[in-house]
Amino acid sequence: MELAALSLEPGERLSGSELTSRFDRGMTGRGIEICYDDDDQRYLRLFSSDTGPYGDDVTGGEFTYIGEGRTGDQTLTGGNKFLARAKRHPLPIFFFHRESGEADWEYQGQVEVVDYACGPFEGDDRDVYRFVLRRRHETRDRVDDEEAAADLAPAERTETTRSRIIRNTALATELKARYSHTCQVCGERRRRGVHDGYAEAHHLRPLGRPHDGPDVEANLLVLCPDHHADFDYGMIAVDPETHAISHAYERELDGASLSVREDHDLGSAFLDYHNRTIASF
Repeated sequence: MELAALSLEPGERLSGSELTSRFDRGMTGRGIEICYDDDDQRYLRLFSSDTGPYGDDVTGGEFTYIGEGRTGDQTLTGGNKFLARAKRHPLPIFFFHRESGEADWEYQGQVEVVDYACGPFEGDDRDVYRFVLRRRHETRDRVDDEEAAADLAPAERTETTRSRIIRNTALATELKARYSHTCQVCGERRRRGVHDGYAEAHHLRPLGRPHDGPDVEANLLVLCPDHHADFDYGMIAVDPETHAISHAYERELDGASLSVREDHDLGSAFLDYHNRTIASF
């Protein structure tokens, strides 16, 4: 999926499977999801629900969104860090809300970060991040042909050149098939249909700037959506030599071994890069 080709209108209601199909990416269950399109452009998906955990008030053009982290003081890591960074370095942020008793998510348009602060949470002895978000207008201008002036000059146009990373999708597709769409971290096999498996390919050293990683098999892992998100958030590290997993919060995975096929020449240098540059615990 390329963001430039994404068709999504404010007010649309989508099920979880429809969200997966539209973005070509599964849901992780997090409120803030860090995502990348096929051009390796980063974007965020935000989810808010009337049923909690924070009951964000999402009415109005400008509203407050509580950051992620349900126990202890919230920290400026993971999704909170990327959302805070968007104040100075804007990126596409897609906002979805689900009303109480509803199964589908309503797309409420893209939002931008106006400000954020950390302070006490009402009725709880801990600090949380509050992000002030503003809706972007995504309405399309409509012109009545009868009212349009005939002598209006056409808008001036300019040509631009777009530079983008060309990903070898065949490489990732073949590697996912080799692993039978099974996650190398947890061994789970998701499905996109009755007979079709679903997995996501992750670049240990990301392709985009400032990392400039190569699109080669040695830099790729096959993961389920949850553990793909954990790699993006820096919640997983893997020993380059022993392939022992260190996980920030899943005790059952902490100390387990990454599954690596004999015909998958995983690069220890890329694991080391991830550990030093992206892992954050």
